[in-house]
Amino acid sequence: MPEPHKKQESFLSSLMKYSVATYLGFLISGAALVVKGILPPDRYAVPASFMAYTTSLMNLGMLGLDQGLLRFFREPPEGATGRAMFAASTRLSLLVMAVAGLFGSAFFAEPLATAFGLGQGGAVLVPFLFLNAALYMLVRYLNVLLRLENNVRAYTAETLWMQACLNLLFLLPGFFTSKTWVFIAAAVTSFGCVAIAFWFKAKAPIRAGKVPYKTIYRQMVPYSIALAPAAVLTPLFQSVCLSFLASNTVSQGLFSFAYQLSLLVTTVQAGFSTYWGPYVFAHYRDEQARIGRIHDLLNFLIFGFFCLLVMFEDIIFLIFPSKAACMRFFPLMMLAAVFLILMEGTVYGNAIARRPHHDTIGVAVGVGAELLLCIWLVPQFSVTGAAIALVVGNAVMFLYRTVTGQYYYRTIPSYPRTISGFLLALATAAVGVVFYQQFVVKFVLVGAILFIYCTLYRPQLQKLWHLGMTLLRRLLVRQ
Repeated sequence: MPEPHKKQESFLSSLMKYSVATYLGFLISGAALVVKGILPPDRYAVPASFMAYTTSLMNLGMLGLDQGLLRFFREPPEGATGRAMFAASTRLSLLVMAVAGLFGSAFFAEPLATAFGLGQGGAVLVPFLFLNAALYMLVRYLNVLLRLENNVRAYTAETLWMQACLNLLFLLPGFFTSKTWVFIAAAVTSFGCVAIAFWFKAKAPIRAGKVPYKTIYRQMVPYSIALAPAAVLTPLFQSVCLSFLASNTVSQGLFSFAYQLSLLVTTVQAGFSTYWGPYVFAHYRDEQARIGRIHDLLNFLIFGFFCLLVMFEDIIFLIFPSKAACMRFFPLMMLAAVFLILMEGTVYGNAIARRPHHDTIGVAVGVGAELLLCIWLVPQFSVTGAAIALVVGNAVMFLYRTVTGQYYYRTIPSYPRTISGFLLALATAAVGVVFYQQFVVKFVLVGAILFIYCTLYRPQLQKLWHLGMTLLRRLLVRQ
């Protein structure tokens, strides 16, 4: 068997292993959407904001050390091991979260509750918000450890439980009660159970071993701290909009529903993110051509799925008629998700060059643009204004991080083709918004855009066709 074929088979096999969790996780997201589609939007509005800020605070406590662990797990300081780095990172993050939680709950509970859109009397929820974030942080660290140690089975199981906690389990009390504290209790309990169960299953270390903590921190902390603000700010793209919509729980609930629905675009991303980062760091010196080809394939897949969702979104809202008001802004929400996914193929140059501050600047500029647009547009256009702010913020972040990432390490084989695709994506979203009440017109126009895109990416389409046929033949042979 030729060596290139072996490499391709190994790459696809490894990628598919880490895709299982995402494909099964799609069922969890689908179940969460069904629950949100059934429940009145004002019932889960505050719990949705609680979970959105749980992610932000979790990233605050981690200080970017999860990204440092990904970057240096295979290159630890002399005398240290990857597990020692895990223990050191976890300890420092727990200390930061404990201090932030005690200080914030004691002195700033009321302002934080207002800023986080937790509703009237939300100050009592602030301590539980920090506790939930700490438990989610432990679950995230365990997820990284299991991935880096290639424990695919445990990684898949833990990822599914993590997604269920974050997206689904906290919603289930909504079938029996509208009391916010019951939703919060379900969230904290579910994350706690997963953290405890997988800590013992992974035999996660508590101590770093014989190597002093300062030796590990000397390598990890400077890199991680420069990247930490990006991790903290990224969840704010959703949370900022929810905060501005807090005065209208119906709009807040509609935005939360549409945001989660827009993440359907990430289905075709599968386990790509999980597998791709470590792969790039391991092969960026000798596999640049392949990395470029994968970028083009990702672009083609994501944009194609985006077009299909815009063309057939009417079917989704026939299933959830009470959420039909989302149709006027849903294509914008999907486009925002597309930008997040496409960055997976364009921004690793910043990490390779050890310039993580560019990622932080990109996220900060994007959140800043979104904040300004929310101040301007939400009072006039409510949830539609929030959707516009979200997509503009994500686009600004995507452009900045992509330009800087490509400067240090090029992964885009053809700039004209990629720019054309970017403009076609904007055109698709515009058609979806303008003609959201005219199915036939929208279907024809978006179909024409998709045809143009397929023409631009004809080699990628042919490659995917041949790859699909090869996989189908192998499957039939095994039957």
